[in-house]
Amino acid sequence: MTPIESIYEIRSDVLYLQRYLYEKKPVVYHRAYERYEKLVDRFFKESVNVFEPEKRRILRIECLDDSNYFLNLLETTVEYYQVN
Repeated sequence: MTPIESIYEIRSDVLYLQRYLYEKKPVVYHRAYERYEKLVDRFFKESVNVFEPEKRRILRIECLDDSNYFLNLLETTVEYYQVN
């Protein structure tokens, strides 16, 4: 799987999970957030050469706090791969 294909797969999964990340039931939210966190970690693990280590840590925290921010970062990374 290419990096861009992986990003699109992650993006699809995040879009699916978003509705559950705003769920009022704690159990549903917690399970969705666990899956979301794994997707964020997968992205940063696969994109190790795209970001500097310190920036990666900061971005990870921001992504965990805001799924829309993460989706925007995914799109930016796709553009990076297309140019390089």
